[in-house]
Amino acid sequence: MASYKIDGAKFQSIEELKESLWPLYEGRMSKEEFEKYIKENVQVVE
Repeated sequence: MASYKIDGAKFQSIEELKESLWPLYEGRMSKEEFEKYIKENVQVVE
């Protein structure tokens, strides 16, 4: 099962990643910018 890694943190699902990290980023970027950041920077770990 693949997991997702970004900013040194690993998550079991992309949804978990977004739910966990959004509160940390919402003061710095819009939701659209956050989604773009995730898309461009997430790593899929097998």
